[in-house]
Amino acid sequence: MHHPKELFDNIEEEPKEEPERKPIFKRIFIITISLFLIILITSFVIVQYPLNDILQGKIESDLLKNNMLETDDVTIMFEEVVADTLRSWYFGEQRTEFAVCMDGIKENDVYYITSLEQPTMYEQAFNHVSFAPCSEESLILLHTHPYKKCIASETDINTLREMQQRNADVLMVVMCEPDRFSVYS
Repeated sequence: MHHPKELFDNIEEEPKEEPERKPIFKRIFIITISLFLIILITSFVIVQYPLNDILQGKIESDLLKNNMLETDDVTIMFEEVVADTLRSWYFGEQRTEFAVCMDGIKENDVYYITSLEQPTMYEQAFNHVSFAPCSEESLILLHTHPYKKCIASETDINTLREMQQRNADVLMVVMCEPDRFSVYS
């Protein structure tokens, strides 16, 4: 009879299998591809409409502070009644764009806006407005855009260029929030 220990001595131990290790370059390759795909998907989401327009608009626009709008090129100072009226019209016309002609005095690069009026609107939509031209004395042609979309369109820039042929000092201002504006000269 065999002693129990002798039984186990005759059994050869099977070597324990170590987990298979992937070569380091394969791991690096997989991690690199994964990061690339994450960046690609993220950039696709960021540049898709409307996020891209909103981000560009935030970068390009300025906030109205104490009824003053300061850009790198010009400063626009609104009389309080003008700023309040503009906000009131903005809140009242949320469903469609509207236009405003603004008058005042220009001294160097500072525009003092003392009055505003809405021109005759021919067509108004959520993302479009067609209106009668402002007078040649108007210093600012302002119109609204959909919420947070402060970038002027090619049509907007063409309208500005036409107005500047009659008045070189005129500015175009795009209003996209109650106190956020983009200024084009």
